[in-house]
Amino acid sequence: MGGDFYKLDCYIQIQPFLMSFPFSIKYSATLVEKVNPPDYPIVLQFISDFIISKPAKDIVIEYNSLSFKAGSAWSNWNIMQTIDRGVFRLEEKEGDVILTYEFFMYKLFIYTSMMALAMGVVSQEIWAGVGAFLWLCGMNWVIGAMRHRGLLDELAADIDSFINEKMAGVR
Repeated sequence: MGGDFYKLDCYIQIQPFLMSFPFSIKYSATLVEKVNPPDYPIVLQFISDFIISKPAKDIVIEYNSLSFKAGSAWSNWNIMQTIDRGVFRLEEKEGDVILTYEFFMYKLFIYTSMMALAMGVVSQEIWAGVGAFLWLCGMNWVIGAMRHRGLLDELAADIDSFINEKMAGVR
C-alpha cells in the first residue's frame, strides 16, 4: 500500500566532526499529492501531531521545517530512544514535494562508548570493549535507522492520505 503513495529515497550521511562522530541519517520521500508552499504549515502541524505521540518534545515549526527533540520514555522499545533530535523539511524540487527527515544519534554513541569502556576495563580485555561497542552501538544503530525509515514511510503515506482527504476541499 505504501508504494502507491510516494517514492522513498534514502541515503546515510556521516558528517565529519572528530573523525566520523556524530552520525546523522537523512531519509527523503517524494509525496504524490501536491502541496503548495502556503500549505506547508498545515502539513508541518500534521507532522507535529504525528510525532508528539512517539514522544517528541520542544517542537519548533518554521516556514518549511519542523525540528524536535526526542522525548523521554520508560521503554527501550520506544522509537525515540536512540536519537537526540530530528528535523523534517518540505522542499519543492522539479515540481515534486520532497519530505526530508534527518535525525541525530549523539547519545547512542556516547552511552554505548561508556558501556563498552566499562566492559573493557572490568574484563581487562580490550577486545571485550571493542566487541561490546560494535554489538551495542552497531545493532542499536541499525535497528534505529530501520525504525526511523519506517517512521518516514508511515508518515509520508499518512500525509498523502491527509492531503487527499482533508485538504482537497481547501484547494
